[in-house]
Amino acid sequence: MVGRKGTPGSFSEIFTRDFLLLATINLAMFFGFQMTNVGLPVYVAQLGANAQIVGLVGTLMTVTAVVVRIFAGPLLDRFGRKGALVVGSLVMACSIFAYAIFPIIGVILGIRLLQGIGWGLGSTASSTMAADVIPKKRFAEGMGYFAMTNSISSALAPAASVALVQGPGAMYMLFASGGCAALAFVMALFQRNTVNMHEAPDDTAPADEGSHADDPQASEHELKQHNLDASLQSEETKAQGAMPGNAARHAASEQQSSPSLLSTVFEKRAAFPGFLILLVNISFGCITSFITLHGQEQGIDNVSLYFIVYAIVTMASRPAIGRIIDRYGFRIPGILSCLATVATMVLIGLSRDTLMLSCAGVLAGLGVGTAMSVFQTMAVAAVEPWRRGVATSTYFVAFDVGIAIGSLTGGLIAGVYGYTIMYMAVAVFPLIAAVICTLSKKVK
Repeated sequence: MVGRKGTPGSFSEIFTRDFLLLATINLAMFFGFQMTNVGLPVYVAQLGANAQIVGLVGTLMTVTAVVVRIFAGPLLDRFGRKGALVVGSLVMACSIFAYAIFPIIGVILGIRLLQGIGWGLGSTASSTMAADVIPKKRFAEGMGYFAMTNSISSALAPAASVALVQGPGAMYMLFASGGCAALAFVMALFQRNTVNMHEAPDDTAPADEGSHADDPQASEHELKQHNLDASLQSEETKAQGAMPGNAARHAASEQQSSPSLLSTVFEKRAAFPGFLILLVNISFGCITSFITLHGQEQGIDNVSLYFIVYAIVTMASRPAIGRIIDRYGFRIPGILSCLATVATMVLIGLSRDTLMLSCAGVLAGLGVGTAMSVFQTMAVAAVEPWRRGVATSTYFVAFDVGIAIGSLTGGLIAGVYGYTIMYMAVAVFPLIAAVICTLSKKVK
């Protein structure tokens, strides 16, 4: 047994009340998102859409999601997180229910843009809040557990979506998906707002390296550290006054210069892992948008088994991934996850029965599922707490753009050459990511 704070290495350090509630909110929100990602293309295909329109369904939501994420990060860091989480989950729920109310392809494409607003706000807020409450010394492990909710929903939600679409019908899928988003909204109302780092920019004090809302001693230490840093900065400013002429003015202007517009909405340290997940998600976008249609074309009845296997492998491997990152770094997990994603795409393209598709699910759990955790952790681990919102939004912009490129490009390729060639072709993108992970000095 452990005390309230937990012993070093105990699960209670990570699995606090705030973390568990945020993880559940994130799971419900991602569940609704992934159900529509897989089920909505089938729904619009049933309404008469061709492969290009099906691909556009996946792309359009990203247009607004990317725009929203650009501004969501700075807003989260400046004004707090909870409001964005509540509004985002509510807009998500309303837009998903609207798909069922208006079964018209043109209207659905317009609503898809609205869903992007909710998705951009809600997912950025939940991930940023999770980063706020995870202890720094176990950050990769904690983010790995949190990212598991993304991977579990990426696995189970499509399976549920396919089962509902192919069984009772697409309307049941939409109501189930909307119900998940509505559940996330209700729980978000009870989530406490995590620390506003604009007001407390020195939360990086190394005493406890995590969220200390319930620890007066830690808060007192942070205040002392803040005062010490302020004193040092004051002494440094005085010293600059003794510099001759232009040197003193230049040093003072550097300290007082306000951040640029670009740095306000973009975190360059998150751009590299964002680019890697973009490459991986080009493949992932093709999986979510077309695997059901590919399975139907190949006569595979139980496509949902792919997602079930994916979920099992993801849950089994994820805890170890975080501990490996904390001890050994990002390079090896990053390379292996990208290569496993390449193998996943090839095997899906070759799949002609349930067994082959299930084997692809195993590789996807080790590939796509692991890559999501590795690169998201990399994106936020190296930034200050008050930059987590911008870093998270930068990462998820790339995340969504990858899915959008995959859906659009996959639809164009499949419309001409078929789904098998499409899956083979897009496997090159995670292969490029693996090469970059191997050669780049940015991957530690």
